[in-house]
Amino acid sequence: MDLLVEEHQMPGVEAVLAGTLALMTGYSQYLQAASDPAHRAGMGEKIAHNLAMLAAHPQLSGDCRCVLWHLHERWAVMAGCTRDAGAACRAPQSSAGLAAEVFSLPGTRTLQ
Repeated sequence: MDLLVEEHQMPGVEAVLAGTLALMTGYSQYLQAASDPAHRAGMGEKIAHNLAMLAAHPQLSGDCRCVLWHLHERWAVMAGCTRDAGAACRAPQSSAGLAAEVFSLPGTRTLQ
């Protein structure tokens, strides 16, 4: 048995939910974002798609579907921002200032 392979048997809706949570975990990893922004953008789009699919699933309660739809809307926006930020990173040299602005970290602040 290969310890790196994790296999589970579950109903379709649970498999989509589990896969979506795994995608969210991968999306949130900083190193993956820095090394391959295009792949991260694709993951964000897949997360948004899966959440929309789950929001329409008849085996889930209306309240759960409502929460999933709102999450889908947020992830769709975030996926678009990630895609746009990745494009800024690949922009020609003349747009280097824009790319730096998109990915600049906020300065430190002293709270008083």
